Amino acid sequence: MQKKRPDRELNLKNIAEKLESMGLTQSKLASELGVSRQIISNWMKREKFPRPEKLLRLAKILKLSFDEIVVKIVNEEEPLIAFRKKGRHKISKDYIESAKYMGSLLEKLVPYLPFDHFSRPPSLIKPRQDYEYIHKVTKEIRKEIGATGTSGFSFQSLISFFNQYHAVIIPVFWGTKEQHENALHIYLPKTMTTWIYLNLDSRIHDFKFWMAHELGHVKSPDLKGDDAEDFADAFAGALLIDEETIESEYIQIHRLRTIPKQINRLKEIAEKLVVSPLTVYYEINKYARHINETEIDLETNKTIYKATTVFSRQHSTVSQSLFENKKPSAAEYMSCSKKLFQSPFFDALASFLKEQKQSAAFIQNLLNLPLADTQYLYEELC
Repeated sequence: MQKKRPDRELNLKNIAEKLESMGLTQSKLASELGVSRQIISNWMKREKFPRPEKLLRLAKILKLSFDEIVVKIVNEEEPLIAFRKKGRHKISKDYIESAKYMGSLLEKLVPYLPFDHFSRPPSLIKPRQDYEYIHKVTKEIRKEIGATGTSGFSFQSLISFFNQYHAVIIPVFWGTKEQHENALHIYLPKTMTTWIYLNLDSRIHDFKFWMAHELGHVKSPDLKGDDAEDFADAFAGALLIDEETIESEYIQIHRLRTIPKQINRLKEIAEKLVVSPLTVYYEINKYARHINETEIDLETNKTIYKATTVFSRQHSTVSQSLFENKKPSAAEYMSCSKKLFQSPFFDALASFLKEQKQSAAFIQNLLNLPLADTQYLYEELC
């Protein structure tokens, strides 16, 4: 007996209603499709699923769209994917499926992680996006990270916060192309583990935001889709720039008479906190809306966006800073992952590869790397 497809099934209600309205019996339908009456019976009992060509023919006969004739089965254990790309670049279905496949491979590494496998990682209860809630939550986390008052905090302070949430950071070199711009977040509901691919080829000031953004995801695993992304963005901005700074800078920037002076002040704050001027701008205007005051307008002629682009280009990427513009060896890359990012990823991967006798192809599928780089890693790990 053919197995039912795990991710979809026929919409029997729509099909039955359509057969009735068209006056078609299952025998007549079988005749038009060129299959046996038993095949139709198996479909209607969900014992079999039509082959692609028969499914297309069935939809045409019944004059139903694909979405009307097939329903997707929600798999509660399916990897949950979250990502943000630069600008408005669209994410293809192929990319989503590829990320889910990576999640299924990561599931195999979970037993090799040095985590408490008997307890749930802590998370927020009913996270929401309103201004006061976000700042109360991030104020407490800033205390835990060690940021006091208006001070910023180091990358290391932020990095060390992830492990307690069963979150594994995977630093990768994905360049600045459209496919992987900032980060990929994969949450595995079955094991309640989070895997965060952070692109080391991001600019330093953007990289800190994406780390905070990912922490927002980790703290709110029950949110999905746009709600998850919007919450993570709001969380990141409030975590990186405390409310006291936002309040004082809103007043100070309003006193500045010219746009160039306002832009320069935003850059000064951004430099101090290691964030983007655009992030500072957004947070100040969120505060303005919260207190029902006039927002600062730096968007005429895209002024703030142009200034942010120039600002970013003046700073190196994370990979350039870490490896002094050189391509690291496999050993240097893995050492950086373990020591700087406190990641158990490569230790878990090495144990899995040796125990399960996997080939280099497993690494290539997991990290989306060129074959040559994959081979260097495989040799170092095994």
